[in-house]
Amino acid sequence: MLQNLKNGIAAQTFDVVSFFDGSPKKGNEAYASNYNGAKYLFASLEDKEKFDASPEAYTPEYGGFCAIAMSEDKEVIPNPKSWEIRDGKLYFFTRMLFGIIDAKRQWVKKPEELRGLADVAWSKMNA
Repeated sequence: MLQNLKNGIAAQTFDVVSFFDGSPKKGNEAYASNYNGAKYLFASLEDKEKFDASPEAYTPEYGGFCAIAMSEDKEVIPNPKSWEIRDGKLYFFTRMLFGIIDAKRQWVKKPEELRGLADVAWSKMNA
């Protein structure tokens, strides 16, 4: 599966579980798990255990690429400070022009339509 990885690490070293708690944190090598060919880092043993129990519940959509870019058939590395939990799924977005333009603003205007486009593109990329 296609994934946005840096040196084999997913989510730009952020603890994916921490997004679901509303306060994203950087992960720590001391709390690492491997899933689907990627290494995930966590801020705590508790977060690692949550992930290990149900990794598919916490992994970011579209392999961790920007959701808006994916709706345009593109793989773009997002800024993990721009994110959203929608329907129990983690989405990342790109910030452009020094953070002035945030792709998340586009997403929240018509999320169902854009998610549909992104889902189709993602399926093609992983076929």
